[in-house]
Amino acid sequence: MKRLCLMALLLVVGCKSEFDEFKQKVIEDAKSDQRIDQKEYQALAELAASSNDRAFKTFKDQDGKIDNEKLSAYLRKFLDSKKLSSVEISQGDAAPSQIGAFNVNVFLENSASMDGYVKGVTNFETAIYNLLGDIRISGICDSLNLSYINKSIPYQKKNALSPEIQDFIEKLEPATFQLRGGDRSVSDLKSILNTVLHTVNDRNAAILISDFVFSPGNKANANDYLNNQSVGIKIDFAEKLHAFDLAAVIVHLESNFDGVYYDKTDKPIQLSTKRPYYIWIIGSTAQVRAILEKKIVDNIKGGYAHKLVLQGIKDVQTPAFKIMYKPQIGHFDAKELPQGIITNATASAERVFGFDVAVDFSKGLQDASYYLDPANYVLSDKHYHLKAELIQDKNNPALKGFTHLLHISTDELSDEVLELSVIGQSPSWVAQLSSEDDANIAADNAEKQRTFGFKYLVDGVCDAFYPPQSPNTISKINIQIKK
Repeated sequence: MKRLCLMALLLVVGCKSEFDEFKQKVIEDAKSDQRIDQKEYQALAELAASSNDRAFKTFKDQDGKIDNEKLSAYLRKFLDSKKLSSVEISQGDAAPSQIGAFNVNVFLENSASMDGYVKGVTNFETAIYNLLGDIRISGICDSLNLSYINKSIPYQKKNALSPEIQDFIEKLEPATFQLRGGDRSVSDLKSILNTVLHTVNDRNAAILISDFVFSPGNKANANDYLNNQSVGIKIDFAEKLHAFDLAAVIVHLESNFDGVYYDKTDKPIQLSTKRPYYIWIIGSTAQVRAILEKKIVDNIKGGYAHKLVLQGIKDVQTPAFKIMYKPQIGHFDAKELPQGIITNATASAERVFGFDVAVDFSKGLQDASYYLDPANYVLSDKHYHLKAELIQDKNNPALKGFTHLLHISTDELSDEVLELSVIGQSPSWVAQLSSEDDANIAADNAEKQRTFGFKYLVDGVCDAFYPPQSPNTISKINIQIKK
């Protein structure tokens, strides 16, 4: 009898669950070539989807379908726990997280300052027409609703079809703006943004199109006005973030402009030049992700100059990364590089030590250019310096699956774990585009490319998403350095 019990116990102990087999396969795939490629990822996803093992439920949505965001997050955490942080994870063409179709509510500001963008055939009209058309046929849009907005919403077209989209944009002229009504005299951006924010929920995303030029008027102190608007905008977005999983995209574009520009004192100035304008996409994180995954912004006719994605930070992401053995400044061994550990590190004759790290930032929502600015990184050791570049060599197998190359160096080498963090903040291009005084815009070519008060606007929104008193870490990698 004892012998039978022992045999039964051995059978139970020796029998692996499907989840144990899943984890073993993850380790085998990872160690084979330091990456989980598209085919391997798809096989893991199918194994998780087909299994009734309760452990797989954490990867599935309420309909029992695999949520790639949850699966990828688990794989990253699991590999990190096995000291395989440098392993690349590629979802490839795996099905994206499922989200039901939602309404897209478009708001085009029709204040008098916008007339110059719609006189004749302009880049503005072409880009917006293309944008709306792509949204309409994207498969994620339930209903495309078009509105003009100023101090109120004087015109709306529900569930616009192709002819209505064409009429809304392509046939637009200053006279049409005027006919749509509303108070076109002042751009109260805080009020406009607050109105748009109130339309956003799980069934409705919003797109706001404007030059986003503040209008203090000739009776207001411009600096006080901008500061007050910035604080008010921060409060409005912070309150929305507290109640809702909010995300936003700010896209900077340029168009020919022929009309009257109103400066900070409402003085009319005739201009015929290139001027910036902006498209804001505001919705839930899932809605914004769906729009970005459809490449709707990337495919705008004429392209865009800058893009900023703002997203509430829930969990710090650990992107796939790989420490490159070459080039080196000084010397280190390759033995433990796959585990994210640099060993036998020695500085050069000039007392400098340096190495390169390939990172895959593609899984985040942020624009690739955001990761090129060293100001958006924080290194735990202030003696280290960082430069970043996009990986252009698509034929180098050592860089396959990675998006950016980080060049890291120091003149004070020591044993430590170097923590490299990407933080959320207002990027440097916002300040470069912002104007403090537009009175001389007619004679100043640089001023023509700026937007009055733009920094106050974006800083207000960024302070809501990334409070100044918080670390605001979006993603982080750790590299252990041993001398």
